[in-house]
Amino acid sequence: MVRTNEPVQAARLPQRRSGSPGADRLKGFVALLAILAIVGGVPYVLLRFFGTPWPDTMPSKSMLFSELSVETVLGIIAFFIWIAWLHFVVCLVAEAVAEIRGLGLSPRVPLGGGSQVLARRLIGTVVLIAAGAGVSLPVASAVTTSGPAAPTSVSVQHESSGSQFRQTEAASTVLSGSSQHSKTSVGVRTNNDHKGQVVKYTEVRPPSGRNYDCLWDIAERYLGEGRRYKEIYDLNKNKLQPDGRRLTNPDLILPGWQVRLPADAKGPGVHTVRVSIGDHTKSTVSTKTTKSTTETRTAVKPKVTVENKTETRTTPETKTTGPGRFSEQGMEKPSSIGIGSAKNDPGAKNVKPGEPSVTVEPHAPGAGQSEHGEPAAGGTRVPEATPVATDDGISLQEAGMYGFGATLLAAGLALALKRRRGWAQGPGPKAAGHRQTEVGLRLASDVPTAQFVDNSLRKLGADMTQLQRPMPKVVAALVTDRALTLVLDPYGAQPEPPGPWQAIADGTRWTLRRGYGPTGEVNAPAPYPTLVTVGQNADGATVLVDLDAANGIVAFGGVNNASRDVVGSLAVELATNLWSEGAHISMVGFGDDLSSLAPARLSYWVRLDDAMGEVVRRTEAQVQACQRRDAGSVAEARMTHPDAALWGPEVIFLSAPPSPEEQDQLNRLAADTKRSISVAVVGDVLNSPWRFVVDEKNQAVCRLLGLEVDAHSVNPEQFADLVALFDAAEADARDKRRSEQDMPAYEFSTMDLSRPAPVEVDLLGPVEVDARGVIDDGRVALSTEIIAFLASQDYGVHPNVLAGAIWPRGISQELRDAALEHTRRWVGVDAMYADESGRWMLNRSVVRVDWDVFRTLAKQASMIDDPRGPLSTALSLVHGPAWSNLPGGRYSWLAASGIERRMAEAVVDAALRLAEASLNHNDGAMARTALQTGLSFSPASEELWRATLRLAAHFGTTADVTNVAGQMYAALTRHGGPRGPEAETDALVDELLPGYHRPAQVA
Repeated sequence: MVRTNEPVQAARLPQRRSGSPGADRLKGFVALLAILAIVGGVPYVLLRFFGTPWPDTMPSKSMLFSELSVETVLGIIAFFIWIAWLHFVVCLVAEAVAEIRGLGLSPRVPLGGGSQVLARRLIGTVVLIAAGAGVSLPVASAVTTSGPAAPTSVSVQHESSGSQFRQTEAASTVLSGSSQHSKTSVGVRTNNDHKGQVVKYTEVRPPSGRNYDCLWDIAERYLGEGRRYKEIYDLNKNKLQPDGRRLTNPDLILPGWQVRLPADAKGPGVHTVRVSIGDHTKSTVSTKTTKSTTETRTAVKPKVTVENKTETRTTPETKTTGPGRFSEQGMEKPSSIGIGSAKNDPGAKNVKPGEPSVTVEPHAPGAGQSEHGEPAAGGTRVPEATPVATDDGISLQEAGMYGFGATLLAAGLALALKRRRGWAQGPGPKAAGHRQTEVGLRLASDVPTAQFVDNSLRKLGADMTQLQRPMPKVVAALVTDRALTLVLDPYGAQPEPPGPWQAIADGTRWTLRRGYGPTGEVNAPAPYPTLVTVGQNADGATVLVDLDAANGIVAFGGVNNASRDVVGSLAVELATNLWSEGAHISMVGFGDDLSSLAPARLSYWVRLDDAMGEVVRRTEAQVQACQRRDAGSVAEARMTHPDAALWGPEVIFLSAPPSPEEQDQLNRLAADTKRSISVAVVGDVLNSPWRFVVDEKNQAVCRLLGLEVDAHSVNPEQFADLVALFDAAEADARDKRRSEQDMPAYEFSTMDLSRPAPVEVDLLGPVEVDARGVIDDGRVALSTEIIAFLASQDYGVHPNVLAGAIWPRGISQELRDAALEHTRRWVGVDAMYADESGRWMLNRSVVRVDWDVFRTLAKQASMIDDPRGPLSTALSLVHGPAWSNLPGGRYSWLAASGIERRMAEAVVDAALRLAEASLNHNDGAMARTALQTGLSFSPASEELWRATLRLAAHFGTTADVTNVAGQMYAALTRHGGPRGPEAETDALVDELLPGYHRPAQVA
């Protein structure tokens, strides 16, 4: 069972103030005199003037009714003074015993309050007498936290010359959140050299016997003077720690806390982070100017260097046993991994494709952001920016419904939802009650970026395998709108990247400009299936980390509820994203069962023992396969012997830290190179190689990686909404009834397809608008969406409804009208207008919409004996998968319009009718073309696939049927539902191909 470890006892620190030894002795003697005066002087005065606290004679009954004298009142007051004095003496004794024996924090005296605090201060001040005389104090003497491992720390160097650094730490581009949302400034002593500001920290050691680590010990150990503990306390006051607590009292620190140190700290156990400070003066670093404001943010260029003191180096595929490779060795080494900005890496601006076939002029050094006329990603020219007085949809730099950087998470969910619907693609009638959830999901998703990351990584793996080079060990990845950057494992030599990938930052990073990424789907195994998004950094880049690179438990401590939401989002993303094929996600001890989101990938467990047993059983096949193939690791075999079902990773998510015995077992499994197992835990684990701290604002910090992001997360309410949405989608997918389509009033209007229309709108595939007017490039995407929305409305739409669909987050009437006017000028004033009631619509006599023509031809085909002519013309309008090029954060109105499902129904029906009519005339070629066209639009339609199988069996050979069956199962695996093909489909394959071996299902 998963259980939370017992909290350890806090350490206690004498309250010392820095000063000269003479002053310390004087303060100590004054405190000693005060104690003597209280302990001896107070009872002397009370005995001298008031006598003993008990009465001289036994009280009688008459005293209760007699008049109180002055002496009696004074006696009562003296009695309570005696009680207060005795209580204070007890506090003094308790504090003195705790100090002498070094027991840590003294027991709390009942009703102590201020009395015990005063006693503690007096005892602590008396101890300064011994400190001034050079006598060692009986404070904690801790031991090291781990055995030998690779020495690590973080070093991020600023290479810009002429930079100015302040005396206090400003918002760092590596160790701070987004400057647009938080202005963090922590005072810290720094050497302020030309390389940047040094930030150092250490971890509080566990207790040794009855001795506990304390701030005094830490100051003495790393600063050479215990009395400087106050500086450490000031640096860490109110800072969130991995266990969810904060340092509010210098007496109270816990083992495993990560304590910030002054810049002159040195010694074993010190992690070093070198960061540059925001410089508002003119510099060679890149400057980002926002049109809507006058703020200028200077982006800092981190240079990552990594040093390793150990003699042996590990290969990129080798995992080490014992402590993690990124854990503390016991000696200070100012270097490790720094996950900062991708666009500010040295040389990133000058990256050029390495392939000879690509002819692009070298990029001249310039600002980090695209300027007018400067080559942008992909070698294209950046057009002149024109202010757009409209809401440009959702900004991917802003937090969506799942938090910062959740575009890839939402993209995976959106694609999984589409696969769940299968042939229908769009929402059906049962999803009507969950439209708002789907609207938010579509707004947050960025499917093109997810496809870019997936195809780029697969292409990289294929190229490296073809060149017979080992895959680099990737620790993290940074995704921007311009490039994908891989942060490599700093230990060991890395191979050369294939073109157009470029090695930058001294070979510690590989980057691929987005314009040079693969243009189509790449049929190759995914090399990094455990790469998962954690959030967005200060530069707006989406940060992903590879859980497998940790070689141990990845802990998410801090605020427990926030950490749980972040870890839950990681599990859901790994269960739904494109590059985690074959992965099995085991969620242990979480409150809700989320397996319905991805039944083939995600499973829910109550007990850790049960989950580990299943994981070990599945990975045993990997161990045996590595032995048979003589492969050193699963990562190596994954590329040389592709089999997503066999080499799929096992990822375990725990809702609470496991017991020590379970930790050891999980670490051994994660370190086994012949098993692909990763573990993430909600809560702090002291020996974890990667320890994230998540605060109440969902900021996640991993100090060892030099990483701080605004994390994305999914709370329980959002999980419940998603589960309900997916359940409704599955119910719609099982419902094969076609909906009755109401044909528009212009159903018999015809347009000569041989001639171009003044305005053409293509919806049967990637959305395209061909207009003759002029429009600024910055307005094209928004205007295209407006035209597509109006094209989906047969009878026009009220402007308020249009605004709610295009701008679901709201927009002013002035900006709405301006956007409509710009769009109208683009397509022509006669092509788009508002009628007398104010409803906006397209003039169908001027604007040709392929969806309108398709429905008209389909209606005509139903009224004649030989429908081949109209149906073939209608299917010729289909030019690819529907709605496949949608930009991130747009077209959320598709969740409520139902046009996706109506299009899929119409195209599938037309393809089946044309194929049947063609077979009646013994025209197999036209039948095959019709079915292939329908499958290009709806690749998960099993009706079309079954018809294709029958067609191949009728006109072709057994080899043709086998080829079609392989294509079908591959398409259904990629585009179909998670529960596999329908029983009818498998039965047909068994009938046509007896003994056919169906490929393993890989979600």
